[in-house]
Amino acid sequence: MAKTLWDHLPPKEYLAAQEHHLARYIRELVYPLSPYYRELFDYNRIKPQVIRSVRDLSLIPFTTKADIAPLPDKPEIPFYLVLEPDRERIESRASVRFRHRLLRLTYGKKGYSELMDREFLPVHYHFTIGRTALPTPILYTRYDLHRLREAGRRIFELAELDRSDVVINAFPFAPHLAFWMTYFATEAVGMPALHTGGGRILGTRRILEALERLRATVLTATPSYAYHLLRLAAREGRDLSQLHTLILGGDRLPAGLKDKMLELLGKVGSMQPAVIATYGFTEGRVAWSECRASALSKEEGSGYHLFPDMEIIEIIDPETGYRVEEGQDGEVVYTSLDWRGSVLLRFRTGDLVKGGIVHSPCPYCGRSLPRLGLEITRTSEYKEFELTKLKGTLVDLNAFYPLLSGHKDVLEWQLEIRKHNDDPYDLDELHLHIAPAEGVSKKYLEKELYELLQKEVEVAPTRIVFHSLPRLLQRLGLETRGREKRFLDLRPGTPEFEAKEREPIEKDRTEGYVGPSGEQVTLPTEE
Repeated sequence: MAKTLWDHLPPKEYLAAQEHHLARYIRELVYPLSPYYRELFDYNRIKPQVIRSVRDLSLIPFTTKADIAPLPDKPEIPFYLVLEPDRERIESRASVRFRHRLLRLTYGKKGYSELMDREFLPVHYHFTIGRTALPTPILYTRYDLHRLREAGRRIFELAELDRSDVVINAFPFAPHLAFWMTYFATEAVGMPALHTGGGRILGTRRILEALERLRATVLTATPSYAYHLLRLAAREGRDLSQLHTLILGGDRLPAGLKDKMLELLGKVGSMQPAVIATYGFTEGRVAWSECRASALSKEEGSGYHLFPDMEIIEIIDPETGYRVEEGQDGEVVYTSLDWRGSVLLRFRTGDLVKGGIVHSPCPYCGRSLPRLGLEITRTSEYKEFELTKLKGTLVDLNAFYPLLSGHKDVLEWQLEIRKHNDDPYDLDELHLHIAPAEGVSKKYLEKELYELLQKEVEVAPTRIVFHSLPRLLQRLGLETRGREKRFLDLRPGTPEFEAKEREPIEKDRTEGYVGPSGEQVTLPTEE
C-alpha cells in the first residue's frame, strides 16, 4: 500500500504546512461560508486575518456539544455549521475570485455547478448517539467522503493491511462513524469485505460462519462484541487461524480485555494477532488508530497517530481552558481542517487524555505523525454518567469499565443505579450484574470485586447479582441493540425508569445473589 507523504515529514515541516492551511481555510472558507462561525467571529470582533498559527486559535471561543445540539424548537441549529457557498462571499477575496472565474471558464456553467455541488452539497449524514439530548447530525459532502476514504486507507496502512486481506465489518449498522469509516476504508483500498451490520442485523451465528468460511483475516467491531464473538468461536472450536488483525472502536480497550481477547485468539488458531485500538468521535469526522507494531508490543503503546492535514488537536487544562505543554494530561479539543460539510473550530470533546499529544517519531513504526495518548476517558460516550453522586460521594462511573471489562474472572457485566425501594428521596443503590467465568467461586469473586471497587472507585456496590452468560447478554442487548446497555440509571424520574426497562431483582432468573454481608441465595437458572 502506498505510503502517506505526511507520515515522514519532520514535525517542523508538517506543522508549518498545517498552519498555512489553517490560515487560508479560516480566511477563505470558514469565515465567509459558515453561518455559525461568521456570527461568532463578528460577535467577538475577531478578524479572520489574525488567525495565522495554531496558537492564534486561542482567540476563538470554544464550541461545545450544547452549542451545536438541536433543540425541539430549533432543530436547524447543527446545519449552521455547514459551509454554504454564496457567489458574493466566495468572491470576496481577489485570489478566490480569480480561481473561481478560471474554473467557470474551464468547465463551463454546468461543469462549474457540478464542481460546486461535489465540494459543498451535503450527501451523507452521521449522528451523535444522543443519550441525553436530540441526536446531532454531522454532514459530509462528496469532497468530505473522499477525505473519509483517505483516512480509512491510512488506518489500514498503519495496520499493515493490503488487498489480499478479507474484512468482516461487525460494527452496528447505523449512521455512526465506525461502520461507515470501515466501509469507505475497504472501498478505498479495494479490499474484499462483508459489512454485516453486527449481531442485530446479520446475527452472531452467521458472522461466526462468515469469519470461518471466508477465511477472514481482519475483524472490525466494538471491543465488547469482538470479545463476545471470540468467546463463542473458542467455545465452539471454530478455526479462525487466518484472523490476524482486530480493529476495535466505539469504546475504550482496557488492557485486561485485550489480554483476554489475545488468549481467545490463540484458542481459535490465530498466530501473532494484532489487537488495534482506535479513537474517534462523530464530530471529528474520522477515527485514529495506533500502528500495528505498537499493538503487537508488550510495552506501553505508542498512541493514536493523527492526520495533521485533516485536523488540529489541542490539549487544554479542563479547568482553566488554557493549552498545556506537550505530553501533559488534559482535555481533547478538535478543529476541522479543510472539511466542507459540518465544520468545527475548537470543539471541546470532554474527553480526557493521559499523556496528551507528542510530536516525536513513533518508537515502533518511525512515523513522524503527531500522536495522542492511548489512555482516554471517554466522557463523550457516557456524558450523563461522567460524575454521579452516590451515597454522598462524587463517582466517575466510567472508571468501572476498565476494572470490570479487564477482570479475568468477569465474562460480562452491567451496572445499575437505583433508589432504595424506588423512593426518590431514599438512599442511592448500586447494583452490579455479573456473569462469572466458568468454575469461579462466587464468594471469592464477590469479595474480590467489593475490595477492588472500594479501593479504585471508593464506592462498593450495594448488591452483586450473578447471572448465567446468556441471561446477562440478553440484559445487555449485545446481539439485539446497536449499542449494549452497559450502564442503567433506574432512579425515579429518569427515562429508563419511566419506560420500565428494568426487572425487579426478586423476579430475576439468576444463578445466585450475593449481598454485602456475604449471604448466598440460590435461585432458578434459565434454560
